[in-house]
Amino acid sequence: MNVIKKLFTYSPPPQSEPFVLTREPEPEYDVRKEKRVQNDYVSDNIEKNLAYIKKRYNVPLNNDFVIREIKLDNGTGAFVIFFDGMVESEYINNNIIKSLLELAGQDHGEFTENLYKSFTTHSQAMTEKNMDNIVDEVNFGSCALFVNGVDCAFIFDVRGWEHRSIDKPENEQSIYGPQEAFAEMMRTNTALVRKIVKTEKLIAQKVEIGNVSKTRGVMLYISDIANEKLVKEAKRRIDSICTDYIISVEQVQMFVEDKTMLLTPQTLSTERPDLAARALIEGRVVLILNGSPRALIMPSNAFELTHTASDEYLKVPFATMSRFIRLFGIFLSVLLPALYLAITLYHQEIIPTYLLYSISASRENVPFPTIVELLLMDVSFELIREAGIRMPSPIGSTLGIVGGLILGQAAVSAKIVSPIMIIIIAITGIGSFSTADYSLGWAYRILRLWFILLASGFGFFGIAVGIVLYSLYLGKMKTFGVPFLSPSLKFRSKSMVSAIMINNIERREKRPGFLKTKRPDAEPEISRRWQIKNKED
Repeated sequence: MNVIKKLFTYSPPPQSEPFVLTREPEPEYDVRKEKRVQNDYVSDNIEKNLAYIKKRYNVPLNNDFVIREIKLDNGTGAFVIFFDGMVESEYINNNIIKSLLELAGQDHGEFTENLYKSFTTHSQAMTEKNMDNIVDEVNFGSCALFVNGVDCAFIFDVRGWEHRSIDKPENEQSIYGPQEAFAEMMRTNTALVRKIVKTEKLIAQKVEIGNVSKTRGVMLYISDIANEKLVKEAKRRIDSICTDYIISVEQVQMFVEDKTMLLTPQTLSTERPDLAARALIEGRVVLILNGSPRALIMPSNAFELTHTASDEYLKVPFATMSRFIRLFGIFLSVLLPALYLAITLYHQEIIPTYLLYSISASRENVPFPTIVELLLMDVSFELIREAGIRMPSPIGSTLGIVGGLILGQAAVSAKIVSPIMIIIIAITGIGSFSTADYSLGWAYRILRLWFILLASGFGFFGIAVGIVLYSLYLGKMKTFGVPFLSPSLKFRSKSMVSAIMINNIERREKRPGFLKTKRPDAEPEISRRWQIKNKED
């Protein structure tokens, strides 16, 4: 009742203003930095440092934490700390410990300078005095060196944990284009993007999320294209996430979206580096987290969620036809069961006579009403789909065949459902598989149930009311200050044409206007220069 009351009654606007892309002020604070207090610093007494590290890491209770004590030529004490399994032991042995043992006796000033510049044969080294920063680096796979008489520690990037190699995309497959997918290593993923976007203007800004997990990531954007206020707003939302555990971009996605209960996702997660690179060139912001094999693109809209990677690599007629087939599949997956229910219950007059006789004959011995029969088959199909995902691959495919063919045929033979219902559910399932985004597929599956209930109660009128109300709700939605249905408000804009159809590659002069980028032009008016005739000709 409350939902219906809100839809048909006036309510005053909320007191808090939503984010507007062109007017958002700079963030005044960072929630995580506000709570973090750093008071512990490295001492020049190695015994104090060793005692502090042992207490902080619960040594010897912590079994995989290693403290390697070293005695240098001049009698100076030192020790190295790292986590076993997170570092490359060969780097530590050959590039750090071996170099230290060869270091001749010097006073502390020369020792520190020579250690940092000459003797340590490792490319990534830095000094740090704050214990909290040192602990964060060690927890992320670095190793730290403490030397007696030196009031700072030396941090070496020797990360070497096991990780998955680069593989083909699993959920966003395309015949054309690159066949590389993101892996779980953050630097591997950023390298995949930089391999495509070869510009020094591509900024990888560090982020860290999770009070306990402290998951590191980078926020990518092109500084001379992306709107600065969009970048600041994305950084503000990410920095304002206050929770103990974050390990994937899907969790961040739920934290940064404007409306968490909206069925349709407001940002786009992808496993393809080429899609992330294209989003950057358009002026969007991309988040990559360590340990997550997907990247988060901010912001997105309703039309872009239906696009696929192959749209950019196919010729215009082929890509346009493919896009319209996907849109038709989405229409079938959401509305076909509801339309069948409305027609058979309330609008039989629009069915041809012989088809109506056939439907009536097929349902003659079915003991359930049409709505019960439809919900029974729809839920059964969802059970088969979920079971196929959870089962191992060979068994999952077998389960789909058994559930779809044998059980369906058995249900028809047992007069539990009619043959026409099997056809309706099969077409609906095929249409749902044409959805480009997995999260969007979930949204359409839930919407299908709502439309089935509306059709069972009100027929075509209920379906029409459901479409209008949901469209109005999407129409007032914004994500990162961008209207969710943009650029549908400007029907004559080139952005609107490219949102539904595919422009010729030489006519994609403009970036999406709703992103308000610094450089609106993506290519000159005449990009195929060979068409320009010389004056001599």
